Amino acid sequence: MGDRIFEKPKHLSFKEMSIGMQNLSRQDLDRITVKLEEFMRYSQKVKPQDSYLIVNRNSPVLTRSAQEAAEKLGLDVSIYLLDSKEPYEHFPAELIALLRQKTPKAGMGLFDYSAHPDWSLKEVGARIELLHKVIEEVPISWAHSPGITLDMALNGALQCDYREMVEKSEKLLRELRGVTKLRITAPGGTDLTVQIPEDVVFDTDCVIVPPNVYGGAGRFGNLPVGEVWSQRDKIIQAVNKQTGEAETQSYPVKHPADGVLVCDVAAGGYQGKIDPTEPLNATFRDGVLTDLQCADPALIGVIEDIRGAEVKYGLPTVLEEVGIGLNDKARVTGNMLEDEKIRGTCHLAPGNIRCHVDMLVSKPTITGFCNDGAVKDIMRNGVLL
Repeated sequence: MGDRIFEKPKHLSFKEMSIGMQNLSRQDLDRITVKLEEFMRYSQKVKPQDSYLIVNRNSPVLTRSAQEAAEKLGLDVSIYLLDSKEPYEHFPAELIALLRQKTPKAGMGLFDYSAHPDWSLKEVGARIELLHKVIEEVPISWAHSPGITLDMALNGALQCDYREMVEKSEKLLRELRGVTKLRITAPGGTDLTVQIPEDVVFDTDCVIVPPNVYGGAGRFGNLPVGEVWSQRDKIIQAVNKQTGEAETQSYPVKHPADGVLVCDVAAGGYQGKIDPTEPLNATFRDGVLTDLQCADPALIGVIEDIRGAEVKYGLPTVLEEVGIGLNDKARVTGNMLEDEKIRGTCHLAPGNIRCHVDMLVSKPTITGFCNDGAVKDIMRNGVLL
């Protein structure tokens, strides 16, 4: 292992932390630290002397705030720096070995793509690999922040009330208990019926305490928190059509779904707000993505990522996830990490090997159906019931 993993983190001066950031006061940084401390306490439920790993990908200030928060809670903190000047196809072997062989009790990965927006999409495969082939296999509570920014931490979703988030998520999970089918409609044109597979359950990122809901040793969730979702991946053997070699990969469990998804707010991997007059239109038949179109050329990268995964492994893109936002501090920013948490929205994600694209829907109406004939009104025109 490199020394950088195990050295006690350097305490940066406020001047060092403030380089290039105008009007960011020590008081602002303290506000972020307080919220990260709340997150560790209420969502990860850490205890004094627990080991805590912070992975820093272009996020030095939030790393420093997280370090302060962990130290205030009496945690044993270490930091790993991801410093490649190019996007990672796979994260360093020494990081994977650290997580597997000297597993911390908890940790977080802070990935700020503000300086390189295209890296968010280019590192999706590496992040999926990290979560499903490493984090879920070791006993750790892991906060995953792909696309975190200082603005999000100071003015947006990170500033939520974490105790309240725990309560709201538990209430929604109770409401969704027994639901096996969802009907989702929205003013923008979304009209989709989704079956919840028998081997998939609803989960939340508001409480990230291992083991996970499928019995895996580790559990991860987003930071900022604020959603309930149904989603599951399984490890399979797939042939890489480019190399002809079999690979061990994570592939999503299909949610059988029929209808049209109109993504008119934001999409994963695209840094920007979607023009609602030029949305992404995704058509599903029995849970398989059969058509994906958008008139806005700025979103071509999202479409190419999905189609590229299909070509590379020869497997269909399927509906992987249905999520419901709960965080009343989240805003529409064009950054899916925050946008998908907005209270009163829902997002659905087509997925494939090393590919996951959240698509946000504005003002949905969601109705749940149970096997016993019960019908549950979950949301109406963007208002949780």
